Amino acid sequence: MLGEPKGRKDRGFRPKVEFGDKKPGAKSFIMSPEGVFVHRDGKLETLADPVDFFWDQIERDPRQWNSAIKGYDWLIAHAEEATREDVRRTLGWLEAAISLRDRTAAVAACRYLAAMPSPLLAGDYGRLMAIFNSRKVGMVWQLTPDLDKRPLPSGPIPVFGKEAGLGLMRAVPELYIKLAMFGPEMEEIVTLLVEEAIRYDVSLPPDLMALVSSPSAKG
Repeated sequence: MLGEPKGRKDRGFRPKVEFGDKKPGAKSFIMSPEGVFVHRDGKLETLADPVDFFWDQIERDPRQWNSAIKGYDWLIAHAEEATREDVRRTLGWLEAAISLRDRTAAVAACRYLAAMPSPLLAGDYGRLMAIFNSRKVGMVWQLTPDLDKRPLPSGPIPVFGKEAGLGLMRAVPELYIKLAMFGPEMEEIVTLLVEEAIRYDVSLPPDLMALVSSPSAKG
């Protein structure tokens, strides 16, 4: 993972060190928060940078993404430059976070997806459908004493304090707005989730609530 091939993308990370005069052929190995570098004959070669560290950490443990926050921040800031590989890796990260019931990691993955260009993201329509066609993933329910649990999805639902459900639609509504534009099946999934959110008084932004004709008409 850390030894990417030559021709790797230069993301602009540089070590905060000064290089003095060296004998011809002398080589320095630098490991810093900005990455892993080799300095030789006046040239600096990047072996790995914070983005590489980030994806390496995700592969090791999807829950520990924020231990490589510098790489995550770079990806968010440069989401318009995302590639198909970035989409594939992020969807894998999201699937793992959902499986592990890690809401924080799932939200972080969704924020990166939401920032990516729509045409790029829509290229994985089928996989997106499989992930987001889920009430347990999108919805959140308040575990009050009077909650009627009969309409809730069958099977175990992740619980976080006094809430059940990952609640990704509430946490990253901009992603669900984007998903709804990808096709009629996805629009129907998101619309049904919005209708349920309205019934359970889940706070959503106006752009997402506009997917249903009128909250009062759904009552």
